[in-house]
Parts: sequence; C-alpha cells; structure tokens
Amino acid sequence: MRLAAVTLSVNNPDEPVRLTKEQLFRGLLAKARDPTQSIHVIVRCDILDTFPTGLRCEVELADRPGAVHEMFEFFPPSKVVSTMTSPSTAERLAQITNVISATQEGEMLLIFTFAWGGNGELDVGEEAGPLDWNGRVRLLDLRACVGHWMRSAEW
Repeated sequence: MRLAAVTLSVNNPDEPVRLTKEQLFRGLLAKARDPTQSIHVIVRCDILDTFPTGLRCEVELADRPGAVHEMFEFFPPSKVVSTMTSPSTAERLAQITNVISATQEGEMLLIFTFAWGGNGELDVGEEAGPLDWNGRVRLLDLRACVGHWMRSAEW
C-alpha cells in the first residue's frame, strides 16, 4: 500500500472571506458530485446511484485507461470517504479520506489522505519509488478546490 497525506489550513489570514465548517463540508459534497471542476485528473464523472449517506459514480481518469467506480460515504459534519474500485472485478484501487479538523486554537484544517495499492503494510522500500505527487496528488490542489467551492456553492 502507498500513502500520501496533506494537511492544509483552510482559512488564509489574508483572505477577507472565512469558510465555516458547514460550508467546507458542503464543498466536499459538491466535489463528490462534480469532481471535474476541482480535480484535474478526473475528466468525466457520471453519478450511478445516490443514497442518504453517499453516492456511487463512474469516473474517468486522464492518466488511466477505462473508467473506475467511486463510492462516497458522507459522515457529517466533518468527513467524506471515497473508495475507488474496478468496475469489472470490484478490486479496491484506492481510498481517499477528507477530514475537517481544527487546532486547539480553532484554526480549521482539511486533512486529505490518498492510499492506493494492495491492503497491508505501508510500502516504503526502495523498490516502491518516490510517492507519485506529480501523477496524482499534486493535481489535486486543495486550495484551488476550496476557492472553487466558495465561488460556485450557495453559501
């Protein structure tokens, strides 16, 4: 298994508009419904099914042939979990977690984790190579996502 994790401060002190936890969570829900607006590696997303605590969709990634299925589970007011699977085999390909947290001082944080590969021990050996920040995670610019959510969602 490979793992990448990023923790970002949500509200930049230089920005006049400050997001609330509720607004950020609604932004995560918007991202689940239409990830093409904020995750550049996703070029297509079709919602297959919705249910009270989440949704299931088919996404096409720019750097991967064929589509994958993605199941989103919503844990209001602070967590969204996404599991990508192969549509033909149901093999788990990746799991993405977004958690809204805060420091003791009240600074709101967004914690993003991306795990991929076989379940088991973390693959840190030399043969694993460097984390693929350019191929996957760097393309997910969470700060740009937050800005997009603020402009597009009804706050």
